[in-house]
Amino acid sequence: MAGIWAFPGGPKPVLQETIKAPSVTENQIMEAPTAISPPQAMAISHYVVQAGDTLSGIAQHYGIDVETLTGANPAVSELIHPGDQLIILPAKGVIHQVNTGDTLWDIAYTYGIQVDTIKSANAKTSDQVDVGEKLFIPGARWGRADTAVARASASRFIWPTKGEISSSFGWRWGRLHAGIDIANDIGTYVMSARAGRVIWAGWRGGYGYAVMLDHGGGYVSLYGHLDDYFVEIGQYVRAGQRIASMGNTGNSTGPHLHFEIQKDGQPVDPIGFLP
Repeated sequence: MAGIWAFPGGPKPVLQETIKAPSVTENQIMEAPTAISPPQAMAISHYVVQAGDTLSGIAQHYGIDVETLTGANPAVSELIHPGDQLIILPAKGVIHQVNTGDTLWDIAYTYGIQVDTIKSANAKTSDQVDVGEKLFIPGARWGRADTAVARASASRFIWPTKGEISSSFGWRWGRLHAGIDIANDIGTYVMSARAGRVIWAGWRGGYGYAVMLDHGGGYVSLYGHLDDYFVEIGQYVRAGQRIASMGNTGNSTGPHLHFEIQKDGQPVDPIGFLP
């Protein structure tokens, strides 16, 4: 392990200076606040294999495990050779490459971690992600990475409740019915059809009590005529999380859920997005 463990002698002594307590006059002087530094991403580094190195030794040196090391370097076998260049993740975790249709909430839900954890690890100040972008997912395992890739090609919306479709998407009586109606008893649970962030929770005119979720990528879902709701604006929710109960509020002729999906502000038929 000469390539890793050959360090100079022990740590240099730290010089300590005596700090004098400030006088009363000095205490009265207020220093201008310093600017807040922007968040820093957890650094991903590279290591060139040296003679005598082993995967376990390299992993131990960097405080990660062999699974994390091999997962980040899929082309590398257990037999490494001097000159091989390895990607070194800053901690145990995986790299997720953003696929078409991915949102930060979907990614967080897939790996079972918080959105803010991903944002902090990657120094992101917004929820926007771009196709091809590589995100470090701290603490995740490579088995889940395979699941995430598989989910990218699958339907990303799920049915928001149980019941019978009492009205379909389309034009009726001279105006567009911009969603589908699912009828069932008052109090039937309503779930988030996709991971997202709550952008509306409250009374919304003819919709009665309603919840709206922003899923990223231009997608928004709406849940109307609710009896009650269990979320608040700004809250992140996972797919399948209970967010409300079915009701008969607003312009409604009976207990049901009015469910809409919007893409870039325009309503689309939810049936085309549901499994």
